[in-house]
Amino acid sequence: MSLLGVFFLFLRLGALTFGGGIVMIGLLERELRGTGKLSPGETMDMIIFATALPGPIAANLAWLAGRKLAGKTGAFTAVLGTVIPPFLTILFLSKFLLLYMNDPRIAAFFLGAACAVAVIIGGVVFDMTKISFSGGWKDMAVFAVVSVLLLAFRMSPFIALGAGLSLRLALGEGRKQ
Repeated sequence: MSLLGVFFLFLRLGALTFGGGIVMIGLLERELRGTGKLSPGETMDMIIFATALPGPIAANLAWLAGRKLAGKTGAFTAVLGTVIPPFLTILFLSKFLLLYMNDPRIAAFFLGAACAVAVIIGGVVFDMTKISFSGGWKDMAVFAVVSVLLLAFRMSPFIALGAGLSLRLALGEGRKQ
């Protein structure tokens, strides 16, 4: 993919992604699948890696996908394309939004965006859960333990992640893909 193609792909994603990097995951996955440049497994590996790294998920994902599509320059280009739209939106619309936040039409817009974001995030969670379960009983056990730690015991995500990593390492190698 050309650098211009990478830039406009991520510019479009950055402009249309309400809800941050998690929402971008669902949209980018569909876009990357459409290019034929990445297998579904490669795309999911990038998503998992981007969410595990510190920093904004959107920028991490743009860097990884841009690098895969067009090398190091593609990575910089993808990040630039990703961050320009929200930066300009905040720069030019923040005063307007603060003045009219109580307007019912503005509130309706954000409510509609929140509903769409919830559905997109649900799709990403569903896809990542399928991948977690495809690794056999060991990965399902890790998924279950981390879920219980997070949801039942309300443990810190960092501690739950560490426990999941430790358990998976203790269980040994998973199923070969």
